[in-house]
Amino acid sequence: MAPADPWLAARMRDRSRVAAAERELTLAVGEAVRGFLAEVRAGLGLGGAVTAAGAPSGGGGPDWSGWPGESRWRRLVQQHIAPVWRRIWQGAYGRTAPDAPKTGRVDDEAEPLADRLRAFPRQVWDRMRQVWRDGVARGGSTGELRARLAELATLEQWDGSVLTMTRTETIGALNSGSLGAALDAQARTGRRWTKRWLATHDDRTRATHRAADGQTVPLNERFDVGGAHIQFPGDPRGPAGEVINCRCSMQLAPAE
Repeated sequence: MAPADPWLAARMRDRSRVAAAERELTLAVGEAVRGFLAEVRAGLGLGGAVTAAGAPSGGGGPDWSGWPGESRWRRLVQQHIAPVWRRIWQGAYGRTAPDAPKTGRVDDEAEPLADRLRAFPRQVWDRMRQVWRDGVARGGSTGELRARLAELATLEQWDGSVLTMTRTETIGALNSGSLGAALDAQARTGRRWTKRWLATHDDRTRATHRAADGQTVPLNERFDVGGAHIQFPGDPRGPAGEVINCRCSMQLAPAE
């Protein structure tokens, strides 16, 4: 008989909080992605009405020179994603240490958000260019290829990217907010805190994260996860293979 899970209650509580935060952030990420793809369609000249043949009107190849720059995506991240990310971070901060002083720490943590998400426009560019090249090589008509690009530049075609960005940033915001509160409380009171890695128990959990389950270290030290040294689950400074789509959480408390 398997031993009882001593941190089951914490896991269930954290799972509920992650799910709620993911729902909120998914909407924000979706809005940013939808807005960027609308600019892609407009910039490439794919925004015309669809003809009876199924191709957007306008004819000719797409105007690749009209591709929206990275600054457009950064603006959408700041407009839609960053405010929600901040709320999630601040909620985790307040739950972890309600008496901790409010600081500008959230601004420091939110500032690199657009940099972390900067790969998305390139992913869209690479995929659309490859679809166009492959279609031309197969002898597809311009109308058919423009229709395919117009379809590709819709939110439904990027559900996987939305999910990955949402999952990764949700975990990062929750755990970063909790860690920030504990660090501020520790500095204010002088009482040392510890942190414990809690993995999600299912068949999708990475072996390295499962092995880290229950690992407890002083607050200022890093977890050892598969040989990588990580401050918290979802730490964007950690290696991508241990951070992207992470679903782990953390238990923080003053040391006994």
